[in-house]
Amino acid sequence: MIGIEKRKLLNPKIDYTFKRIFGFIGNEEITKGLISSIIDDIEIKEITLDCKEILERDLQDVKLGILDIKAILDNKVQCNIEMQMVDQSNIEERILYYWSKMYSQTVKISKDYITSQRTIVILFTDYELNNLKEIEKYISKWHIREEEYQSYILTNKLEIAIIEIPKYKRYSGKNKRLDTWVKFIDKPEELSMEDVKDNKEVEEARKLLNKISEDEHERELQWKRELYLMDKKAIQKAGYEKGVEEGINKGIQQGMQQGEKNEKIKIAKNAIKLGLDNEIIKKITGLSKEEIEKLK
Repeated sequence: MIGIEKRKLLNPKIDYTFKRIFGFIGNEEITKGLISSIIDDIEIKEITLDCKEILERDLQDVKLGILDIKAILDNKVQCNIEMQMVDQSNIEERILYYWSKMYSQTVKISKDYITSQRTIVILFTDYELNNLKEIEKYISKWHIREEEYQSYILTNKLEIAIIEIPKYKRYSGKNKRLDTWVKFIDKPEELSMEDVKDNKEVEEARKLLNKISEDEHERELQWKRELYLMDKKAIQKAGYEKGVEEGINKGIQQGMQQGEKNEKIKIAKNAIKLGLDNEIIKKITGLSKEEIEKLK
């Protein structure tokens, strides 16, 4: 294992932590390494990120793309990266929406011609997509192709890459660089020196994860986001319509009012294992100090 961990590592699959690692200004080399392992026909020389911080109010925002990563590659390629833990029934439509929105913003019309930029969407999911069950690999790439002459791509301006993390162990081995990144995102505590010896960007990402995992404020922000995601899953199970902003907000409020006591106790127990103090656990779960003490 790499280094000595004082506390359990934060989970890179939580979209807050994912963006903290790959989306913040200053982490460009890490993000470049990740994208390069997925999009292999671009030699990225320069990458631009636009995020300096994530506000607490963003952690319970259901607007599309609030915690996505937006990167510009060599000032000519737009790239959107999303980490999705909650199964979205409309995820295919979502990523097409992301692509169309980003692409349309690059279109410039003059008197004699139209120009646009290549636009790539990269989606990580912590679940398998029903439409891709028969695809025996964990990364699939999508373009606009001719129906009979499928080697012909109409344009390279549209590209979508989907990485299904649960498929990783079944189908790893074809892309060692990407394998290492997915292992880091899925099980960072299992990374070995052998895994990162030829991938300095993953090593830097691991160092950054170690650093933020020791920061009490970072831990609190991840837990607030994780609590929101757990509430969202509970709402879906209760039959609330997925993806509708007003319905989700209303459902969260009702769910919290009615109380998800067992879920809160589970969260509190995990928080205790992570070493969070009672005040933070109280803020996260809403349990009283007495209730928290009884769990220890």
